[in-house]
Amino acid sequence: MPGDEVAFHLPPGFAMRIDGHFVPREGRVTEWLAPQKAGVASVVIEQPNGRTAQEITLFVLEPADRIRKGRLNGYRIGSFPANRPEGFIALDGPGDMDVPVSPHFTIGQFLCKQQPDHWPKYLLLTPDLITRLETVLAGLHETGRTEAETLFVMSGFRTPFYNTAINGAKRSRHMYGDAADVYIDHDPTDGMMDDLSGDGRVTKQDANWLYDFSASAISDRPEQPSGGLGAYRANAVHGPFVHIDGRGQAARWGR
Repeated sequence: MPGDEVAFHLPPGFAMRIDGHFVPREGRVTEWLAPQKAGVASVVIEQPNGRTAQEITLFVLEPADRIRKGRLNGYRIGSFPANRPEGFIALDGPGDMDVPVSPHFTIGQFLCKQQPDHWPKYLLLTPDLITRLETVLAGLHETGRTEAETLFVMSGFRTPFYNTAINGAKRSRHMYGDAADVYIDHDPTDGMMDDLSGDGRVTKQDANWLYDFSASAISDRPEQPSGGLGAYRANAVHGPFVHIDGRGQAARWGR
């Protein structure tokens, strides 16, 4: 949150830069004071030889108590049915869309599909969701099932306002940033699920295939956070897809 002090514990000899500037350290602890303005910071951890050991994206959140009449700086948020978040990730412009949140996903993939010309935009995204998505994609790569660099995120975060407008579930996990509707779109890249079942067609069978693969990939790694998994058929608006979330408990449907 703005103004919070963040402590990083680094090995001896390691250094840290935030947005290109060295952050002083005392012993093994490096402390950084977050700015008062919400936004994105780039963190680079350097080894003693100057080589990059790790790159981290750090988000300073926009406090939720700044929402006025359902809007946050003009962006429609609406009302949460319960457990309103403390703050939101803030994106100031199109240049923030490609900010990485993991090796294969960027923050822009999870934006709500509303107010396309309005900036800043706000969203939520949980580490548990990203972990589950990366696990599924890693399994697909390891088994040679696809060379896709990422999963196509058809629907990520939804504001309560948008979720109500599309008649989404009243307590949809999308509103809390820990759900995504995804599919593989690589061979060919055409805005639709790939033919994963190998029957020459794109149908619910392809969503079922991805569902089964995802369930297996996640269960093979017991350290994975628990969550939901669902398979959906195509309709007049979209093709088949799979829902993955990190709700904290197992849930299965649609298969």
